Amino acid sequence: MMNEEIKTFNEVDKNPTEQLWRAVLGQAFQDAFGPERYDTSAKERIEARVFLTDYQDVSFVNVCENAGFNPNFVARTVESTIDKVKMDRNYLFKLRTQMKGTKNDNIR
Repeated sequence: MMNEEIKTFNEVDKNPTEQLWRAVLGQAFQDAFGPERYDTSAKERIEARVFLTDYQDVSFVNVCENAGFNPNFVARTVESTIDKVKMDRNYLFKLRTQMKGTKNDNIR
């Protein structure tokens, strides 16, 4: 399940800059939705989840575009992954609100 999403973001590309940013997205997916690992703290997992679900954030948009992806494609992939891992959207909204102080009720 997770391997497909990570593979999409880590595909080898002729452009080294895109490769780097795809690796950043792949790592964010691994940190946010992958199995818990000894080298990823709970705080890092939360930060990755917040980053990947704040679709309007300029950092999210920039990373997606630098990786050669349309941010909407990445957002749809995130939403699909949230459904696959059965993660509670209210929980994600609460995390984002706590970290960023956003008042937006729509996590998408």
